[in-house]
Amino acid sequence: MFPSHLSVNDLGVFAVVMVFGLIVVLLFMFDFVSTVSLVKKFRRGASKGPTIPGEQPSDPEMGNLGDMGNAGSLHEYLMLLHEKYGTIAGFWWGKKYVVSLASPEYWKEAQPLFDRPPDLFKLFEPLIGKKSIQYANGPEGRKRRQLMDRSFSHEAVKDYYEHFVRVAKETADNFAKCSPEEHIPLDKSMITMAVKAIAVAGMGRIFMDEKEIDKLATMYNEAWEEMEARLTGPPPAADSEREKNFQKARAGLHGLVKDIIKRRQQDDEKAEKLFIDSILDCDFMDEEEICDDVISFLIGGFHTTGNMMTWCLYFLTKHPEVQEKVFDELDKVLGDEEDIKPQVVSELTYTRQVIDETLRAAVVAPWGARVYEYDLQVDEFVIPKETPILLPFGVVLQDPNLWPEPKRFDPDRFSPENIKQLPSLAYQPFGFAGKRKCPGWRFSIAEGLVFLSILIRRFKFHLVEGQEVKPVHRLVTAPAEEIWVTVTKR
Repeated sequence: MFPSHLSVNDLGVFAVVMVFGLIVVLLFMFDFVSTVSLVKKFRRGASKGPTIPGEQPSDPEMGNLGDMGNAGSLHEYLMLLHEKYGTIAGFWWGKKYVVSLASPEYWKEAQPLFDRPPDLFKLFEPLIGKKSIQYANGPEGRKRRQLMDRSFSHEAVKDYYEHFVRVAKETADNFAKCSPEEHIPLDKSMITMAVKAIAVAGMGRIFMDEKEIDKLATMYNEAWEEMEARLTGPPPAADSEREKNFQKARAGLHGLVKDIIKRRQQDDEKAEKLFIDSILDCDFMDEEEICDDVISFLIGGFHTTGNMMTWCLYFLTKHPEVQEKVFDELDKVLGDEEDIKPQVVSELTYTRQVIDETLRAAVVAPWGARVYEYDLQVDEFVIPKETPILLPFGVVLQDPNLWPEPKRFDPDRFSPENIKQLPSLAYQPFGFAGKRKCPGWRFSIAEGLVFLSILIRRFKFHLVEGQEVKPVHRLVTAPAEEIWVTVTKR
């Protein structure tokens, strides 16, 4: 019964309001149910398999990117994610659902995949350019990649050794001028050495002096730090000082690259073999693609190797007994030979083990990613097509089931006997999938062996006391602050 004082008109209005309210509630419920259904659809693999464990988006726009920032980095977030959910887990990169695979066995399913998910690397586009090979997928990407690989083949890398030796000797000569008490900035020194190596061996910049190197490193650091900041937070406003500083650094890097390209194109003799030539001689790439690829390889060429050497020498200062074993092997293999030659590299087994353990213990390259145009079956789970698939190399490299006491630095993990006990994909510091392994991995390892052969035979490295060295896990892991060392002549 309705109250007697309500008129027929009142009742009509009341009915209309009730119906309208019911419609709003139903629409809200429909939207909510649709959102939940979408999440379930992705996590269940479009209802083709059991639910993929993982996180719900904590923010409708940012997904779990805020959680990533709270963890400190993507690598640290993935460590927590897989500790909680196991070897397969899903989360939300903004509005994009992502699945992470932290198992060498699961990686076998991703091994044939070539394409990268552009969305996950989109934030680096302002620096490396939208036509960078980093974003090239499908037949075009494979064609460009095959072209680049020629310059980083086993035979091609042999041509770069003399350049590596020259650069390492310049660094050693600078160290020799320091007193035993003088503090040397290790990270800056190694980055500078790596910049010189890629500039000379890869691009022929024999005229680069210390000021040019410092300028390049400064521009790179400013631009790269901004790119990393955008991984877990919004980009800066267009008129902000932060954006202006980034654009200035970016313009400087691109100006340098265009100058390198112009000089090489005008060099008629081309007496040296440089990897840049494979790009410049290409007849199916336009000027923008060439510029973007050169800057991508310039950054990639020193970013990983420079930090690898920083962590390697840091670990050697923490483990002087390992440093001496490296010296003993170098002395035995090289003898009176001043310069290392490619022919003897295979005999430096322990020195190579030290480099391998550095890449593992420091997690120099924490993650990679692929995408597949079809649904992908992984064990009992189905990853829906076009879902970005993260390959958390760092999580696997720190897995105690594969590497007992993973925080401990121990090159003997990579002895010929011990390495045979590991699953085939357990150690992948440079990636592995789809013939898209880091193209410069041989280049980087060769640099490391040459640099150690020069530096360790001339000096003992010591860590300055009182430092707290902490890693920052970005796309490449670097020390949070400069690492200071001293050297004494042997």
